[in-house]
Amino acid sequence: MKKNRLAVHTTAVIGIAAAALLAGGCESLQDAVEVMRKPEVRITATELESLSFSGLTLRFDVEVKNPNPIGIGLSGFDYELQIEGNPFVSGEVQDKVTIAARERSIIPLPVELGFDEIAQTIADLEGKEEAAYQLSSGFSFDLPVLGRVRVPVQTDGTFPVLRPPRLQVVSLRLNEISLSAASLALDLELINRNSFKVFIESLEYRFQVDGREWVSGMHQARVRILENDSAELTVPLDLDFAALGRGVYQLILGGQRLEYALEANVHVGTSLRTLKEASLPFKLAGQLRIQR
Repeated sequence: MKKNRLAVHTTAVIGIAAAALLAGGCESLQDAVEVMRKPEVRITATELESLSFSGLTLRFDVEVKNPNPIGIGLSGFDYELQIEGNPFVSGEVQDKVTIAARERSIIPLPVELGFDEIAQTIADLEGKEEAAYQLSSGFSFDLPVLGRVRVPVQTDGTFPVLRPPRLQVVSLRLNEISLSAASLALDLELINRNSFKVFIESLEYRFQVDGREWVSGMHQARVRILENDSAELTVPLDLDFAALGRGVYQLILGGQRLEYALEANVHVGTSLRTLKEASLPFKLAGQLRIQR
């Protein structure tokens, strides 16, 4: 089980109200201590704070209500997050927060989840577009008379499961060649493995052959990929033999299989309201023969 993946931030830190003027008919601090009650804790909201092809962040807003006529201290909390009934992440956070007399405080709890980690840990997610989760937590308080008190809280729901698109090299074609330059076309295929549309906007690339960089640059594109579908993208490659050397000319005309390496960063949009744009990095390598 993963540990320490939960971060805590507080919206308010309020000083302890340990004054003699206490509401509810109490006439002294001793009277207040004798009527101490447990704090009330509940999860008021769950938000999808961020979403990408690599993971997401869920934010749980926890409301802590102090019903007592004196301030109390939250000493920390423990948590466990289950996905599809399987324990995934757990731990403890020792953040101290003070809640004033008869006041409320909202504590946001962001939980970061990586899709690769989830897929490696939870086998039941294969083919699913969303996953069920359950968050169980206990908030601990140090109270006069009552001592250390733990108040449990729980919530459940679902979150979307995204699968990063895949990129593969289809072919490298020769369009034109002269003694000084050559024009080639690199055919790529981007595979969308999700039930929403993906729109290719542009591509940054660096293309090497036999360990030597042939060309790099930016290619603007407007390609739509439907749900669970694929689309081809053609990147023009213009080579200058004066810069690359005559050896490249011989390689192009030689007809042998070439070792290539492609580094690409594909900028896309999606039809998801919660994921308007994303950048997809790829590193591909293999062998190909230039088609003439």
